[in-house]
Parts: sequence; C-alpha cells; structure tokens
Amino acid sequence: MQKKSKKVLSACSIASLLVTTTAVSTGVKAADSGVNRVGGANRYATAAKVAQSGWSSSDYAIVANGEGYADALCATPLAKANNAPVLLTTGDSSNTLEQNTLDELERLKVKHVIVIGGAGVVPDSVLNSIKGKVTDVERIGGQDRYETSAKIAEKLGTPTKAVIASGEGYADALSAGPAAAINGMPILLSRAGSLPDTISNYLKAHSQITQTYVIGGTASIGDSILNSLPSAKRLGGQTRFDTNVAVLREFASSFNFSNIYAALGEGSLGNEFADALTGGALAAKLRNPLVITGKTISSATSSFLKEKGFTNSTLTVLGGTANIPDSVASDIKGDMGSSSTPNNGGSSGGSSSSSGTNVTFDRVKSNTNYTDVVSRLNGGNLTNKYFTIVDDKDNAINVELKQNYTTAKEIFDKAQAKYNETKNINTDQIAKDVEEFNKKLTSAYSSLNGNNGIKANDKNLQDIIKNSGSKYINPADGTLEASAIVDEINKKAGTYTGDEDAFKDFKADLTNKVTTYFKNHPSKNSETVTVTAAGYEINRVQKGSDQLYSANSTPEKAAQDLIDFVLPSTNATGNYYIYLNNGDYILVNVALQSSSQV
Repeated sequence: MQKKSKKVLSACSIASLLVTTTAVSTGVKAADSGVNRVGGANRYATAAKVAQSGWSSSDYAIVANGEGYADALCATPLAKANNAPVLLTTGDSSNTLEQNTLDELERLKVKHVIVIGGAGVVPDSVLNSIKGKVTDVERIGGQDRYETSAKIAEKLGTPTKAVIASGEGYADALSAGPAAAINGMPILLSRAGSLPDTISNYLKAHSQITQTYVIGGTASIGDSILNSLPSAKRLGGQTRFDTNVAVLREFASSFNFSNIYAALGEGSLGNEFADALTGGALAAKLRNPLVITGKTISSATSSFLKEKGFTNSTLTVLGGTANIPDSVASDIKGDMGSSSTPNNGGSSGGSSSSSGTNVTFDRVKSNTNYTDVVSRLNGGNLTNKYFTIVDDKDNAINVELKQNYTTAKEIFDKAQAKYNETKNINTDQIAKDVEEFNKKLTSAYSSLNGNNGIKANDKNLQDIIKNSGSKYINPADGTLEASAIVDEINKKAGTYTGDEDAFKDFKADLTNKVTTYFKNHPSKNSETVTVTAAGYEINRVQKGSDQLYSANSTPEKAAQDLIDFVLPSTNATGNYYIYLNNGDYILVNVALQSSSQV
C-alpha cells in the first residue's frame, strides 16, 4: 500500500524537470543597475534585436514599413495572436528586403510572413525578396490606413472589445498596442472628427463588440465619435504620456510589472516611434507594460511607476542612446516603486488553498527558450519513453506521463514479486532495470544541472547525490550502483512480507547520508536548507491543498524531499503549485496519457 506523499517534489519530479530548465532569462543580459537595453545601429537593427531577445524561432513574422508605418499601428494584436515578432523594411521601391530583416527571417526559420500595408507602403520588390526565402507570404492592406486596420481586425476572429485610436497621430495607438494584444482587442483607426466608413462597417458587422476604448483626448478622437460607439470609455489625458499612463492604469491587471519596457514616444519628425512598434509586440508576448517617454520623464509617468513599479523590477529600454539616453533610463529606473516585491499580473488559472498569482506564463512559458526546450524534451529519448509536454494552456505546464517507465521503487517491487513467485532473485534483470533507470537519471541530471537547475545550498542535485557517501550511489556520476542494490535485495529476499523492506532501507541509507551532507554544507541558516530553481528561491510546494514542502525544512526533511525527487515512488498525477518567495506560483499539471496515446 502506497503511503501518502509528504515530500517536496516526489510526485512531480518529471514535471519539475521542465520547470527548472525553462525558467530562464529572455536572452538580454541585465546590468547591475537593473536596466537592460535592446537596441541596434538603427530601427531595423533594433527590430532584429527585439526579435532575438523574444523569439528563438517563430513560424510567423510581421513585416511593416519602418518609416511611414501608420498601417502597422494595428499590427501588435495580430503579432500576439500569431506569436510573431514585428520586423521592419524600407518603403523604397528600388530596394529589396532590409538585410537585418532578411537575416531574422532566416534565423527564426519563419514559414509565414504577413506584410502590413499596400504596395505603396511595402513595395512589391520587398514582397518578392521575402518570397525568395519564405513561400507563404500574405499582404494585408487597404486603400488607406483605416481600411488596413479593419482588415487586420478581421484576422482576429470575433472579439467582444475593441480599441479606437487616431490614425493621424501615432503615439496613442502605440500606447494601446500591448494592452489590446494581451486582451485580444483589435485596434481600429479613426480620424479626429469622423469615423471612417470602413471602421463603421466593421463595427456593424461585428455586433458582438459591446465595449470600446477610445484612446487619447478629444483632439485625437472627438466626442461625437465616442458617443456613437458601443459602451465607449475614453482613456486619455492632456499629453500623449498622460494617455499612455491612462491605458496602463486601466489594464494594469493584464501586466506583469517585474519588467517594464520604455520606448521613445516623441520626436520632431513624427516617425521616431519604430522602436515602440516593434517593442510593443515583445511587451505583449511577455505581458509587460510599455511606457513611452520623451527626453525627460513626464510627471504622470513618474507617479505611475512609483505606484506600480517595484525597486527590483527590470527596466528594458528599447532603442539606442540617441533615442533614450542612459541618464533618462536611470531616471526612469529610479522612479520605479518603493517595494521589492513584484506585483505580477497576467493570466491566472487553477486553484489552490493559498493566495498568489499564477506566473507560469510570465516566468516560464513566455521565455525565449521555452519552445526550444519543449521541442528538445519531447523529441529526446527520455521524453519519448517517459513523458510528453503538452503546450495547450497558457497558465500551466501540462505533462502527460507515459505508462512504460520504471521508477526506483519498481525495481525492488519486481524483484520482490519474482522472489515470491520463484524463491529466486534474477540478478541480471535487476542490473538491467538499474541500467534503464540510470539512463533516465543521467538525462534528468543533464537537464537539472547548471545555473538554471534545482539547487540546495547552492549545490546541484547530482553533486549532492554523488558526494553523499551512500554505498548505493556511484560517486563518479550520482547514478545507482547496481551491485549494491542487488546485494540489498538478496539480503532482504527471505524476509519479504509486502512492506517493501529492501526499498525502505535503501532510501533510508541514502537519506541519512544526504542529511549528513547538508549539515556539513550549511546554508545561510544552518538549521534549514535553501532550495532554488532557476535562481528563484522556492518557498513551498503544494499538491492541491496538501503542502509537500516548506522553506523551513530541516536538513533531515530536505534530504527526504531530495531523495524523493531523484527516486520518486508515489503517484505522479495531479496539480502542483510551486510557490516563489513573493507568493506567486508556477502551476504544473501532471496526468497519464490515455491508452490510445501510449
């Protein structure tokens, strides 16, 4: 009879393998000051850098004009819907595709390109150069920017809410981009004094839209237009920066404020906003807010950052120092909050007995390497045999266990069953089972080690196990020592009574050795063991409402937890809540595949 697990990761060891190897940075190195910069020599290079920091590969990419980009103002929700970066090209008909963009299409292995705007915005010569690299190229363009915005909106299905922004000034639509994208709202462009027929016709054809947000003051969108829209709410202020703050405040619950993007929102030429356009797609992907700024910070922006930002939040500046100087970036960072606990917004899902925000998407699934890691794990020998990552929910990592894997406990169970049947121990079969288990263990170690793995007292799991001094462990690599296990099973064979004596003694020995190891390698508090995953300190782990682990664990308890992690013996299915120290959690759902899938 299996005992109810009270161990840290015993029932989700395989699931945690993914968590600990994918909660990684987005590929942009953070400075000690907490300020990142994603920028290149020009807007085209910056767009490429943005794509590199957010996507390791992408089936889709959006290509827009990098200078006269009114048509592309509405592209951010489309980019989010297709998990696509926005790349830029020139509008010169004598040119082909800009080289930075061409290089990114190749690096990302893009299969589908959506070009925004008609031939007057993105020439056919550019389209043809794209077709030389990507076979599926679609142009979305109308007679003017208003019709283009309606055509983009048609690609977003049947939304129930929409954003109305000026098609004559760019800043308001750019401010709305990430919020609209995260909430699945199209951005429809309008003139200041009259709603274009194409937009009016779109709204009539989509009567399911029952809420609209008008971005900007009356100079941008007049009251007569607002009064003609369904349940319209104006989000605006005296300046474009006030409007930006009004949007961020309205949709604050949609954002994760652990990282805040900043882009230039003001310029003498009127076309300096390209970084906000391309960066908006990245902000939407990661559910981070996008702040627009000038050469100085507005009082509204400063007040908002003090309220919603946090001192340990990261600031990511989009573009080079000619747009946002380092001094301005430092000022923005200095305005970011007074608390050191991030207030992570974004989607939440699942339920547990404790409060907290589900940051699975923000901390794991939105990260650059997640898709690559899932592909590697699902395509490797380990996962083909033991489990599959099913990427079907934004707010959970979904793991399907296959039924043809062997746990350490099953090695002993098989030997016990064989002895009870024949009164003999099949040492060759035990050695074979151990060898098979060690393949899984070795693969797990390779994924869990390094800076992004699980650590206890700053040591990775393999080092702890192999240096434990247990006779059952190979000191070279931390795998099971088959000969010692065979000896233990042989020694206990005559006393098998169904109480799993051999396995129990085996785990007790290993647990005692690891306990001694922890006591000889103290953490910041010698009475506890600090467990971290991908640099995040783990506060507790719950399965439903049952607490499996607490940060207050003694060395004895931590050792027991660790051994159950490496050598799981209990049912792996269920919902697991891995809580960080700020109260937020990562949700892992573990289930068995149906028989038709195995």
